[in-house]
This record gives sequence, structure tokens and C-alpha cells, in this order.
Amino acid sequence: MVNKNHGDSKTKTRGLKRSVSPDSSLIGERKVKTAKMQLQRNVGGNKENIIKQIQSEMVLTKHSSLIIVNKEDSVDIPWYQSHQLWSNMMIKTLDETYKCRLNFLDSHPFITTKMRSVLFDWLIEVSEVYQLHRETYHLSIAYIDQYLCNTNNLPKNKFQLLGITSLFVAAKIEEIYPPRLSDFSYITDNTCSEEDILDMELDLMNALNWYINPITSISWLLIYLQVEYDMKNFLNNNNNNNHSLRKKRRLSLSNSEILKSSILSNVHRSTDFLQIFSLAVQLLDLCSLDIEYSQFSKNILAASTILLYKSNWPIKQITGLTDDDISICQQWMKPFYEILSESLSNSSNRSSSTVPIEEIYSIQIHNVSMDLLVNVHEKRSKVVSSIMNNWPFRDLLNHLSWSSTLLIKQQNEEKEEKQQQQINDVIIIV
Repeated sequence: MVNKNHGDSKTKTRGLKRSVSPDSSLIGERKVKTAKMQLQRNVGGNKENIIKQIQSEMVLTKHSSLIIVNKEDSVDIPWYQSHQLWSNMMIKTLDETYKCRLNFLDSHPFITTKMRSVLFDWLIEVSEVYQLHRETYHLSIAYIDQYLCNTNNLPKNKFQLLGITSLFVAAKIEEIYPPRLSDFSYITDNTCSEEDILDMELDLMNALNWYINPITSISWLLIYLQVEYDMKNFLNNNNNNNHSLRKKRRLSLSNSEILKSSILSNVHRSTDFLQIFSLAVQLLDLCSLDIEYSQFSKNILAASTILLYKSNWPIKQITGLTDDDISICQQWMKPFYEILSESLSNSSNRSSSTVPIEEIYSIQIHNVSMDLLVNVHEKRSKVVSSIMNNWPFRDLLNHLSWSSTLLIKQQNEEKEEKQQQQINDVIIIV
């Protein structure tokens, strides 16, 4: 360290000296000693935080360490197991705070599953009107479901207020130039005033305890397609290598090499990406209208969507998930996929002319409808009996709301609506 005088003041300048690489064994010993000292000091409240941190790391290791490393073959660990971005996304995806409990609408007798579907369909339409991002819509529906999980007895007349407020909060987080508060009030035909939205915003934040940054299925979908694109480029650039090296690279990609080759703009402008992404996000939008969408992990939803459109997709190599991990979700999603495919083949879906084709990955488009959801419910109600006789999928009936008992409940609700409509028709005639 060198001292220099500048008038009355003294400054210290560090000498230019080449540092020596420390011994890794000494670093390990210091870390162990530091951890022990920290654990001894934090006997009180911080001890619980340390335990929780260790538990979360164990959960992350359990779900992400799916490929065993063979030291003799010197096979590298796949990059998603060591990259900080992937680790953070996995921790939030597996966090119980962002998960919805089963049948959470039972705490809200005035809110039905059909009302939720209609609200979400309307939020998609609002998002397209203001050209909001897809992430904004999926954040808003996550807020709604979490709010309903953490509260009780939401009045029917406040359900739309909850929806528009959730979209308002999500827009402030995700959008660079979010719509004004007056715009959100105007889109409800002034049914929800600006003061009502601000009051509900405070109520929403208190109910969510400010946990407002969940990982959505759109985020996982983008990550999966980005990794697939990088893997293809990396393998194509190494075609001149020998066969054994290419085989090893297919099993595992080097962290530095694949991350250096990641150019986000290239994949988002490629034809292959736009084709598969436009189909996948439309399927996710349709699935989000159903209440069971909230019961699946968002990484499993994204992987199941891609696999339905690309049967030979290397799911384990890219996502670390197995066929058993996504079997239930894929079986649940299959009727949505079939109905949507029929709609596309009949050219009955509506496409937006205001959104450029190169922006479909970012701007939310309203290209699903309640009619498609009704067709899905009719289709899957016919296969309930066949699934009950197929023992591998009996868990579906124990976890999902399309079991026979809940289907009867849904049919009763539809009968009551038809009866009420008939009564209204009679009153009008009289």
C-alpha cells in the first residue's frame, strides 16, 4: 500500500502486484470454519433461516440433479444444473408460496369455475387491446389464483375488480410503458373506479404478502426453446469433430461454450421458433382458462406443451424432466390440444392483424375462446369412464376437478343457469 500526499489530504493507492492463485484446499478449510462460526453465532432466529436455506438447496438438488456424473468418462454436468438463472427459476417454481391448493374456490361460494374462465378470457382480450406482453397476462392470472387461495368469501361484484387490478399490477411490473390507471378503469366501462382499483391493489398486496414475482409457464417455454436452439447450433458447429466427441457433447454441453453461443434475438426471429411458439402459447392460453391449470408446476406445463407438438423433443436432455414427471399433465392437456388442433384445421380461430408476426412471442393475442373450452369439457367428460378403468391415470381423478362428482356439480350449475335463462325469457314474453 502506497501513501500519497495531495496538499493536506492523504490518499492510499494499492500497489500493482500480481496476485498468486490461492490453494483450493485452504479455501475449503476457511469456508468450513466460517460456516461453523456463523452457525455458532446464529443460535437464535437466524438459525431457522439457515435451516430453511439448506432445505431449499436439498429440494433444488433433488429436482434438478437428474443426470449422474461419471467421473471416469469426464462427462460435464448439463449447464442448467449449474447456471444461476436456472437455479433461481427452479427455486421459485418449487416454492410452496406460489402454489395453489386444491379446490381453492370452495372458500369463495359466490365465485364459480365458469366465472373464472370468463374473467381470464376477458383479460386476454384486454391485454391484446393494449398490446401487453404475454408475461403480463400470466402474471395477472397467477395473482388472481393466489389471492383466492389466501382469502375467503370474495363477493361476486368484486371479482372483475380483482381481475383488472391484478392486470394493473402486472403491467406496472412487466411493461416498460404500462397503460394509465384511467385506462384500466375505462376498459371496465367505469364499473371499477380508479379509487376502487387502488384500494384493491393494497388488498391484493396484503393477501399476497408482496410475493408478486412467480415464474410463469411463458418464461419456462422461452427458456426451453432457447436451450433447444443453442443445443442445435452447438452440435452443428462441431460436425467436424470425431463421432465419439459428438456423442459426448450430446450427453452434456459445456457451460461456457453453450452460454457464449446464446443469442436471444436470433432464436426469436427464426421461423422454427415462431412456428412452435405460436402453437404452444395458444395451447397454454386455452389451458389457463381451466381451473386445473393452477395445479401444475409451470415448468411441467411448458414441457408438456412442447412435447405435444414435437413428439421427438429431447425432454430429459433439455429440461431434466422424465416422462413420468409430465404424464399426468400431458394426459390432462391432451383434450385441449385435440380441440385446438381441430379448430386450427377448420380455420375457425381468429388471428390478430394488429400484432406483427415477429412480435407474437411477446404480445398477448386473443385467439382462444370460451367455446373452445366448452368443447374441451364435453370431450374430456366422455373419457372419464375410460380413465377410471385405466389404473395408471386414476390419480387424475383424485387430484383434478373433472372427476365424476365434480362433473355432476358443474352440470348442475349449467342446469341452474339454463333454468334461470328460461325464467327470464318467460318474464320478457309476459
